[in-house]
Amino acid sequence: MANEDRETEKWKAKFTPLLHAYLSRKNPRTRPTIEQLDKLESFLTSETEHVQHTHYLGDLEQKLPLIKKIYESLPQPNHHKNLDTARFWSGLWALEVHSLKDIEARFEAIRSEKRKVRKLQECLKALDDAAAKYPKLLRMFMKGYDQEKDSGGAQLGEGTPGDTASTATRKRPASTSEPSATPQKIPKKTAKETPQKTPKKTRNKAKSAEALKRDNGRCIVTNMETPQVCHIIPFGLLNCEEALWPLLDAMQAWFGKEAVIKAQRILCEEDDDNIIDEPANMVCLNPHLHKWWADGRFILKPRGPPHKEPVGDDGVATDLKTANQSNPRHSMNTRRAEKQPAERFRWCQEMTFHWLRKTGFHMTDRADFNCNPRDAFQPIDHKTLGATRLEPWELVVDGQLIKVYADREADLPSYDLLQLQANLLTAFSLTAAADPKLYESDDEDMDAFSH
Repeated sequence: MANEDRETEKWKAKFTPLLHAYLSRKNPRTRPTIEQLDKLESFLTSETEHVQHTHYLGDLEQKLPLIKKIYESLPQPNHHKNLDTARFWSGLWALEVHSLKDIEARFEAIRSEKRKVRKLQECLKALDDAAAKYPKLLRMFMKGYDQEKDSGGAQLGEGTPGDTASTATRKRPASTSEPSATPQKIPKKTAKETPQKTPKKTRNKAKSAEALKRDNGRCIVTNMETPQVCHIIPFGLLNCEEALWPLLDAMQAWFGKEAVIKAQRILCEEDDDNIIDEPANMVCLNPHLHKWWADGRFILKPRGPPHKEPVGDDGVATDLKTANQSNPRHSMNTRRAEKQPAERFRWCQEMTFHWLRKTGFHMTDRADFNCNPRDAFQPIDHKTLGATRLEPWELVVDGQLIKVYADREADLPSYDLLQLQANLLTAFSLTAAADPKLYESDDEDMDAFSH
């Protein structure tokens, strides 16, 4: 606290005379204009809430010794080639502290096993398999984000090409699928020889409209109007369920069995559990942020699972009136809420905005597991990473707190999907020199994206 006070006094001492001199200018060519003074007043009166002392990599002081200990637990020489590379290193840094502790605890338990050689090999094989499949999973996600970016997302009053007209079409039996267009006729001589492709699933316009309504037709980060509806997990993966399932399955060694099974259920199942095309997998962002989201330039990291917040007399969560001033009405108004008096609470999902930092590492590089990623970060180009808020005139900065509200927990952006996306894009940023979109693999089935 004493250090913070000293830092504040230092900035006061620096800027007070500068501000006085700026406002005292007499020269008509250099004195501040009305527009400049308006901007200055907006900066000085801004109350945008930020989460202090946060880093998207989490508690680096706890993580670094855990990652070192995990690597030191690997037998040397290590015959599992992927466990020496940056793909394993970046994957570990993307995990939460509790997941790293779980991996370290596995090695500790193996040391006391009677058949520890076999157990150790099983553990190493699982970790190596996850490291091998991680780039393929990243590539699948980034290819899906490219399609999202190219399509422009769903906008207010518009549909995305191929959107369906009603929510009823999304609820389908597990054994059926719906064609997105009338199948083209196949010449008789080749009809028997041509394999029939699975009809491509299309977006549901009504679901995008629900997400827009929840976010009040504004970008949840900048509060700008006419945003685009963006999928947390790319919509295109709805057509790649068979390829996605085994890639997620391999990640049990890193993310844990429970988390992976839940991800498979909500992303790969052919029933009502699948939420890829539900508001729970959508957030509203302005076009610039949508592009940077698709490029893996930032994440919206969830601050824990959803929680309840009290509702005031006007039916709005009381904390909403003071926190996150820039986007004061990101809340789902369901039909139930319109017909009945306001309930005593609303559901809230908190997120923090983080610009991702790149390194110069390639996925296949041999990694130094003693390396702190902060020491390898490349400089940020603030000009290209500037996302301007609606008012006041200020940039979206690291650690900004974002809150999205809804009457039902199921209507909020999914904590599990936000966490999965944050993990993947964090690893992507740490090995960004080797773009997963260009990662070649003969056995990865990506054909579903193109039909």
